[in-house]
Amino acid sequence: MPVLIDEALVTAFLTIPLREGWIAADQVSARPRLAAVDVGPSDAALLPAGDVTELATTHAIVPEVALVCDGVGAVAMRTPVRPDGIEATPVRLYDVSRTAELLMRATLRPFFGITAAGFVDHDAAEGAAEAQVVVVEGAEALRQPEAGFQDDLCRAWFILTGLRLVSHVLVVPLEADDDDVAVVIRQLRGVIEVGVERRREVRVALAADSELDRDRLVDLTSRLRFTLEQADRESLHMLIARGSWGTRYPRSMPTFREPDST
Repeated sequence: MPVLIDEALVTAFLTIPLREGWIAADQVSARPRLAAVDVGPSDAALLPAGDVTELATTHAIVPEVALVCDGVGAVAMRTPVRPDGIEATPVRLYDVSRTAELLMRATLRPFFGITAAGFVDHDAAEGAAEAQVVVVEGAEALRQPEAGFQDDLCRAWFILTGLRLVSHVLVVPLEADDDDVAVVIRQLRGVIEVGVERRREVRVALAADSELDRDRLVDLTSRLRFTLEQADRESLHMLIARGSWGTRYPRSMPTFREPDST
């Protein structure tokens, strides 16, 4: 079964071992900016959690492999002044995943007290020049801006809900054979194991790729978890429900393929 992995900062424990040839995994490949539209009906995929509702009729979530951010993440909100000094503003989504957008929508008003006067995703869009909230993701979210303020939205989510942010989930076709799913799980767990064992090398590679401060990388990568616990399922449901409210994004979740069926 082909397995696609979103190539992102938080998936580096998988993508770098594969890229560097530390482990071989048949039919496993990484793609930058992987989204639901890229996942075929016979593909398994480790993709941003915000995209899973697009696959509710074709795929199931496998909880044995996931990326969960424990209070520290790679999605940040930037403002020119303290957030409590902003009442309403357009929000600029700077080349971010749907997970980051849902996280922004779910925390902006409840946590920061800011009302979104629209969302824009490119500089030429109406309202972009007036946006006092900018959302960044990945390596950029670990860099401090030259001016203004920056808040970790994963931390905001944890304070708001008491739950960890589910960043990526593994999905497989609904009709996938149990043995094929078991192979996918073993492959991805094997890659993660290598990445964790060689975590210093992973961090060196990330720092070189993105010119990031290694201390901040250590803080992020040392607090990742790689499976979905029951509370994480609740967090995922909550993120979809709160983040998609008022949008046209689908809200129905895929079913969970329970461990005893694989």
